[in-house]
Amino acid sequence: MINTKNKNDLKSELKRKTIHLLSSAVPFSYYYFERNMLLIILFATVVLMILIDFFRKKDGIVRDKYNHHLGDILRSHESDGSRILFTGGTYIVISFFLCILIFEKNIAILSMLIIVFSDTAAAITGKFYGRHFIGKKTIEGSFAFFITGLIIFILVVKNSADFRIFQGVIALFMTTLFELIPLKIDDNISVPLFFGTVFSLISKTDFLI
Repeated sequence: MINTKNKNDLKSELKRKTIHLLSSAVPFSYYYFERNMLLIILFATVVLMILIDFFRKKDGIVRDKYNHHLGDILRSHESDGSRILFTGGTYIVISFFLCILIFEKNIAILSMLIIVFSDTAAAITGKFYGRHFIGKKTIEGSFAFFITGLIIFILVVKNSADFRIFQGVIALFMTTLFELIPLKIDDNISVPLFFGTVFSLISKTDFLI
């Protein structure tokens, strides 16, 4: 039986990941928006969210309003008032901006979709079915991360002659292992940038079939 604390934690996680999934509007919109326009929109959003995070920590009125509406989805380190720390939402918008700025279009879209859907699948699977832990992560969550990423990869590049499936699987597998590493950098930034960088490098090699 799930105790009250675990139920509340699960409820908060589901709410957090629902908002996380809504951010998929950005990679999907990249199919329709011109790159520079999307970069301008994301840059403005990044500035706005950084300002909100700053005043959330420094101004009591802003903090109370924020906590009233979104406080239950903040992780402990995000609500720590002793330092200026960004929320996961701010980090993911920053990562979207960087992915579109740095990577080729299809790789940028893949990188963004993987952090949205694969990370969500890993978190929920780990909460419900996680039994074998590596640090704070679970093998079950990593398996869900990889399978979800593989589905995303196949759907995005199935009609593209620019990518080879084998290369994508290698980049995805490496990203799955990387996601297990307990880094101080937020996953919302480190995971999509790692995948995009690895896939960009591997896709330029000639020795992989």
